[in-house]
Amino acid sequence: MSEEAASTELPAALTTTEYAVLGLVAYRECSGYDLARGAARGIGYIWAPSRSQIYKVLRRLGARGLVASRAVEQQGRPDKALYRITTDGRAALAAWIEEVEDEPTGGPSVFLLKILFAWAAPPEAGLAQLEAYRRHLEATVAHFEELARGLPDDEPVHSLAALRHGIARGRITLEWIERTRPTLIALRGANRHAAPTS
Repeated sequence: MSEEAASTELPAALTTTEYAVLGLVAYRECSGYDLARGAARGIGYIWAPSRSQIYKVLRRLGARGLVASRAVEQQGRPDKALYRITTDGRAALAAWIEEVEDEPTGGPSVFLLKILFAWAAPPEAGLAQLEAYRRHLEATVAHFEELARGLPDDEPVHSLAALRHGIARGRITLEWIERTRPTLIALRGANRHAAPTS
């Protein structure tokens, strides 16, 4: 499917890994190898698909018309395929970023992935994901605190240590959310959501 003949209907939901790869392709045209390196450097701490998984995902995205590819000749080596996102792919990525889930099926990391790729959607989308992440963390911290208060006296100390770790990490992330919110609010006001340049 060409970009010019893009469908007005969005494809069925993708997996989190498929959306993550789609988001990486949205930055710029690149090869599967470049994507694997970019994933390791950029989103590896959030989502870490293997190189073989990335190539499989690219084929699936191509079959659904969400990415397009072209062959680039290389001297003494097999042709290299370069991938770019299509109009349908951009629409699918933006729709996913704009969808707010209080409990994402892919886990809390999905909040960060959507915030990372929020430049590909209207500015309100990133702020909405940040607020959803805040609600999730507040509920999680409250749950861990309740569990900590209810631990029996003969519970191993390791249980409390693990709960305190979860509470501390949640609170620190909530502080990060408070520091990040003004930036996203300003971005919304300026209506700037252009893709980063290479």
